[in-house]
Amino acid sequence: MPETGLVAVKKLVLDVRNYRTVAQPSEHAAIHALIALDPEYFWGLMESLIDDGYLPTENIIVLRQGKQLVVKEGNRRIAALKIIHGLVSADDFDLPDEISESIAALSSAWKKTNASVPCNTYDAGDKEIVDRIVSLTHGKGEKAGRRLWNAVARARHSRDEGGIPQPPLDLLEAFLKSAKKITPEQAERWAGKYNLTVLEEALKRLAVRLGYKSAPELAKAYPKIKNKASFDELLVDIGLEQTGFKEVRAEGFGTKYGMPPPTPQQPAPGATGGAPNGPPAGSTGPGGSSGPTGAPPSSGGGGTSGPTGPAGNPNAPGGTGAAPPTAKPPVAHPAGDPKAVAAILKKFKPKGSGREKVATLLKELKSLDIEATPHAFCFVLRSMFEISAKAYCDDHAAAGLIATEASGGDKKLAKLLKEIVNHLTANNQDTAKVKLLQGASTELANPTSILSITSLNQLVHSPHYVVSGSNVCLTFKNVFPLLAATNG
Repeated sequence: MPETGLVAVKKLVLDVRNYRTVAQPSEHAAIHALIALDPEYFWGLMESLIDDGYLPTENIIVLRQGKQLVVKEGNRRIAALKIIHGLVSADDFDLPDEISESIAALSSAWKKTNASVPCNTYDAGDKEIVDRIVSLTHGKGEKAGRRLWNAVARARHSRDEGGIPQPPLDLLEAFLKSAKKITPEQAERWAGKYNLTVLEEALKRLAVRLGYKSAPELAKAYPKIKNKASFDELLVDIGLEQTGFKEVRAEGFGTKYGMPPPTPQQPAPGATGGAPNGPPAGSTGPGGSSGPTGAPPSSGGGGTSGPTGPAGNPNAPGGTGAAPPTAKPPVAHPAGDPKAVAAILKKFKPKGSGREKVATLLKELKSLDIEATPHAFCFVLRSMFEISAKAYCDDHAAAGLIATEASGGDKKLAKLLKEIVNHLTANNQDTAKVKLLQGASTELANPTSILSITSLNQLVHSPHYVVSGSNVCLTFKNVFPLLAATNG
């Protein structure tokens, strides 16, 4: 039986092997990972604790491990309380301004009341019981600050506790450990929140094309696989939610990433083959010679060629024509390549009144070398967002959009952009727009994102915060759709 009673928050230790994310080296790193996994949820939880205090409706589940009291269920709540009480430095976690102000205003009575929380404390020998409780807790839905485990957490629990192989998770963790062209924030977030089912589908469709018998064999071989750089681009796009089931199940899947095409013996999934026992398409009929691939065989026994193609020349010897010219496809650049950013900016043409300065800044932005001057690029980009947002509000003032507070001062850019997204998506009713702007909304609202409003502010005010060109390139593709939407 567990020991039930109040335990001081300062005596509790966060679980650095929380199934929501990869194992962390320290409690400090574990808090970073929990925030990165879902910043909006974490800040909302902190606001609730500040407003209402800790409500003792659900006890924290604790396991004794040596001399430590390790939190096995309730890590987010305890992490939030540790920040609020100053048991870990709030400066290390880039809190939203309103939360920092609320913490500073807390009374000594609030701090005394919430210094301890109700816990069920189990001995080390009860580990299996604790694991079963935690599994059931996160399987019954959201309640008292608890959330269902996502696909990553479920897979990690099944592998680590149930011994069930999870090849997609193994591959993801290997990628995050070695990837050099993703930001630390992306690595933290994807370690706990990533579309493993899309990755699993992609593995099934690419395994044979990359020379492996099965998806698990491909996952096991990673990172020592062919076409690794291209495969990594796919992993990034899945993480950014730019590639999902629709793209993976499309007939031409893989060509965008330079993957080998399916062999005739291994058609692309979803492709239809010829008749089971008939001749291949384009083969000759009785006595006839071959027509174009995919066309009916020619008739009769005269040995004449098959039908002329659309661009064919009927006067050419034998009646065959030249193949129609094909348009050269645009060159694809990796997401972290400055050329990918340049290609996006080249097509961007701001429209509407009040956008003259946006056009001027765009010209400057195009002239900057992101690798050499990433900070200058970010400064200009932030200015473009600010001016574009104000111009958009002027365009839609009749709908109630306004760039200033009632006091007459400018609204914070994060708040203003959130209102604009609500307007663009008709309060999330326009699903196409929601999908288009999802990446931008997530990146700009996430304080740990390199192009979030908080991070852009830190570039101006913090003497320590710096960015690199490759990190800026990776995130730019996510935030750009919102910039484009406010300018045309």
